[in-house]
Formats: sequence, C-alpha cells, structure tokens
Amino acid sequence: MLTQEVEIAGIKVGLGFRPYVIAEIGSNFDQNLDQARRLIDAAADAKVQAVKFQLFQADLLYPSGGEMHSIFKAIELKKDWVPLLASHAEERGVHFLASAFDLDSVAALEDVGVLAHKIASSEIVNLPFVHRLASTGKPLFISTGMCDMVDIEEAVNICREAGNTKIILMQCGAVYPLPPEQAHVRVLPGWIERFCCPVGFSDHTLGRAAALVAVGVGARVFEKHCTLNRRGKGPDHFYAMEPKELKEYGELLQEAYQALGSPDKEMLPKERELGRREGVYAARDLAPGEVIRAEDVCIRRPALGIRARYLSSVVGAQVDRGIQKDQPLFWGGITYKGR
Repeated sequence: MLTQEVEIAGIKVGLGFRPYVIAEIGSNFDQNLDQARRLIDAAADAKVQAVKFQLFQADLLYPSGGEMHSIFKAIELKKDWVPLLASHAEERGVHFLASAFDLDSVAALEDVGVLAHKIASSEIVNLPFVHRLASTGKPLFISTGMCDMVDIEEAVNICREAGNTKIILMQCGAVYPLPPEQAHVRVLPGWIERFCCPVGFSDHTLGRAAALVAVGVGARVFEKHCTLNRRGKGPDHFYAMEPKELKEYGELLQEAYQALGSPDKEMLPKERELGRREGVYAARDLAPGEVIRAEDVCIRRPALGIRARYLSSVVGAQVDRGIQKDQPLFWGGITYKGR
C-alpha cells in the first residue's frame, strides 16, 4: 500500500485536497535563461503550485549525428542553470521540479534540494533508474504514458522495495496534442482503489473538458505545458498554454474541485431557510410541561425545524422549553414519543 496523502513543502496532495498544478515548461525556454525565468514568472502569476523542466543529456540518449540527437541537443537545459532556476522559483513562491533522464541529472537536482522528482513516461521501465529516484525518499510523480499495468505495477513495486511509498501516479497519453477520447481518465478511480495513492493527469489535450472530468474521478495533480508564445519554433510550443490561459486553467480546476462539495446530500442553509418545504409551527404559545395537541400546532413554510412529515410524532410530545406562537418546533425542545 502506498501513502494516501503526500506532502510537498507543506502542501498536501491527495483526494481530500485542492488540485496541485504543475506548469510544464519543458523545452519551451528555447535555451534562453532569461526566457526560462520569465516562464517561471508567468507560472507564479498564474498561481500554480510548481514549475517543471526536463534535465537530460542528448549525448546519453541518442547516438551522435542522428536526427533525434540533433533535436534533443537543441533543447537541452544546461545543468549550471539548475541552481539559478531553482532559486528564482523559490523567490517567486513556486516549487521547482524537473524530469531527470540520467544519474548525473538526478545528482544535479539533489544538489539544489529539489522537493520531489518526476519520472517521465519514457523512463518508467528503466527500473534501476526508478530505484535510484525512489531511494532519495522524496515524493515521486510517475507519468504512465506508453505504459500498461504491468509497467506501472513493476515501477510501484521497485519504489516500495526502495522504501518509498510517496508516489503520485499520473495518467498520461504520450501523444502531442492528445485527442480527448484518448485521455482515458476513467483509469484513475481504479488506481486509487488498487494503489491507495494520490493520482493526477498529465494533460496534453488542447481543451479543458478532460481535466474537469479528471477532477471528478479523483485527479488532484495536473501537469500542463506552458509557453510565452504558441508560435515559438520549438517542438512543444504549439500545443502549450500561454500565460493567460494557464491562469484560467488553474482557476477552473480549483472551481471544479470546489464544485465536488460533500458526498452527503443535505439541504443547503439557504434552501432550508427559503425552500418550499413545510415544517411544524406553534399555533399558540406553548409553556414548558404542556402536552402538545393536534390543534396546538400547524404546518407552515419554510421547514426551519421539524419537518411536516413528523407531525404525528409531535402530537402527544411534551414541551421542554417554552415555544412562542408562530415559531418552529425543534426536536431539542420537546420530548417526543419513543424517546
């Protein structure tokens, strides 16, 4: 069993808590330090909880000279920028996160005291690497794109073996952008039951509907790509959210969470006060000790106290405290039959 509630620098993540929103900066800083800082500023202004970069070395991922090597080389984050960006995020009041893709990158993140680690979808099947990240003892966000349940089970078991149960599983589709019919957020309730851990949604869709549905089925962590300009030349700009949209996205998630409300169906205070429901009222002044007769009470609106359906239990009850004419009767003010 994993941990149902995970805490990150004082913010609790879990089913009973507000959404934790991560602005995925990824490669959208275009290898420009100032632009990276401005993206952190935009995320902070949007009032999300965290920003996330990707920390990898193209030379370790792909053979030199190939197309993929060239693409990833062009979007690398310099390791000596990590302390600068982490410091700037702290100054702006947002958590600094990054997906590491190699052990040197893990060390660089540990050196700046990163609060949690993110395991990218592509790395979940690298079990020794997962074990290393789990061994830090820090919360782990695990994306599950390109994975089936066997992959997820193995990664979770490796984390358990490393003594780390602070896992947040993220539903993810590794398609950019992701068609909403491929979001499959209905997997999340099953994960909550199976793993007893917080769950989230790495949202690569272009709309808002999938995220709102995800809130309803239990997601409490959301990751969304952001950019300063969707017309940027990098590979992740075109489907990312610009600053205003990111702010609206975060606000919408918080509103959706509030709308979940309580699982207990009760009348709202204003409904009880003004609703078209009938209650039992005193037809005359009733003194303590009197036994209530049928003619001593009447039915009026609204149902502030005893509902009209319980009239038969009121008749024959004894008045404990004086009740003035036209005032509602309450169970605490009478001793009724069967008490």
